[in-house]
Amino acid sequence: MFYMIPNSKDISKFNEELILPLEGYSIGFDIYFSALEIEEISKTRKVNVIINKFFHKKDIDSIDSVLEKLEHVNYFFIEDLGLINKIDKEKIVLSQNHIITNYDSINYFKEIGIKNVVVCNELTKEELISIREKTSSNLFYFFIARNNLMYSKRHLLSSFYEYKSSFGEKTRVIKEKVSGKELIIKEENDGTLIFDKNIFSANLYMKELSGYNFIINFSNMNIDETKVILENYKSDKLRELLNTDDYFLKNKIIYKVGDRK
Repeated sequence: MFYMIPNSKDISKFNEELILPLEGYSIGFDIYFSALEIEEISKTRKVNVIINKFFHKKDIDSIDSVLEKLEHVNYFFIEDLGLINKIDKEKIVLSQNHIITNYDSINYFKEIGIKNVVVCNELTKEELISIREKTSSNLFYFFIARNNLMYSKRHLLSSFYEYKSSFGEKTRVIKEKVSGKELIIKEENDGTLIFDKNIFSANLYMKELSGYNFIINFSNMNIDETKVILENYKSDKLRELLNTDDYFLKNKIIYKVGDRK
């Protein structure tokens, strides 16, 4: 089953389940939906919500009145563990960027009642298969997305412009000097995010990774990219039509110095 996050409020062309970013409580998307908008859509569509910003106490205090409006939502994709006691655990999908990377942690979360998790897409194909085989949780996976490389509560672009006594856009593309990779820096009210400009795609491995609930994240993609992906996400041609990247699926990432041989 495919979960799609649209990059506009025109959701008519998306036939699969939707994951909608909640206004005021999510970050890194092109457009946000109020709780009332989400609840209205959920009356006719199968809708999920993503709540992925880092919470302060004021956010925790205010979220109850918002959640009360979301009666018909299927799943809540959450990043901040402070929300575990605010939402029915059956409806929680734990979605922590870069964090959920092994079957031990997934099995632990299931022991405490969290059986739905998003597995990090910075893992190799073999690691993903191992997780699927050694867990019984309901697994989700961002199989096409512009990967979120970093999220900070700081306003990094504003601080840079202030330091330079200049002004610039709240979204800009830079080239990292060492790797030569292009990065998208995006500042919002709740912080700054950095995305890889290349589009990560695991579409060549759909059969091998069966058992995962695949997510396509169309946020931070333009209309043409969205159209191409919708029409070709099951096809080998996708990598010819777009600048896609499957590096993580073929190259193991070293997380600890001791792991380097």
